[in-house]
Amino acid sequence: MHQKEGVGMTESTKETNTESALRKAFIKLMAAKSFRKMTVRDIATTAHVSRGTFYLHYVDKYAMLDAYEDQLVTGIAQIFDTYSKTSWEVGSRVEDNVFYHMFVYLNRHKQMVQTLYRIPESDVMRKMTAFITAEVARETVASVSSPDGKDIPLDYAQAILVQNVSGIITQWFQKAQPESPREIFAIFMNSRTLSPVDLTLLVQSNNQ
Repeated sequence: MHQKEGVGMTESTKETNTESALRKAFIKLMAAKSFRKMTVRDIATTAHVSRGTFYLHYVDKYAMLDAYEDQLVTGIAQIFDTYSKTSWEVGSRVEDNVFYHMFVYLNRHKQMVQTLYRIPESDVMRKMTAFITAEVARETVASVSSPDGKDIPLDYAQAILVQNVSGIITQWFQKAQPESPREIFAIFMNSRTLSPVDLTLLVQSNNQ
């Protein structure tokens, strides 16, 4: 009985180690060559596993790419299930906000996020945007009032929020030295209080 459990634990550990090796190989190869030119042989050789072992995990490199994208989005989904996304009030605890925890999560997986962003064949941005759009759409507010008193229809307000999040994430991970999760969260929250006119003036003043 105990012997079988030990074997099971050993196999589980072996699977985890193999997956970790494949992931590291994927990231390393993507820093040196394009996804189109990368082969299963390249991945297996870099991960120090056989091609047969690779195929026990993934059908091909496209399935591998798809799996890494889905794992990232699944992690974000778990965060949205855990934390509130409605704590926008001034003075509310940073640690209570879902977007802060999303930034922490993305920063923790920074190497993979940056790698996926560099791959033209990657669908990660579309998947993340689709998920965030669906989450934002769950809000029940009928409309949002802008500072000048004009109402913004819900669908436009949702689109603005989603594009705001997506744009900040994209810019964040394109930087050689990205801000910390707390810093990027502060930037995100500050951007929510600026009108398009304010943002335009800010950009223009920095270009002068």
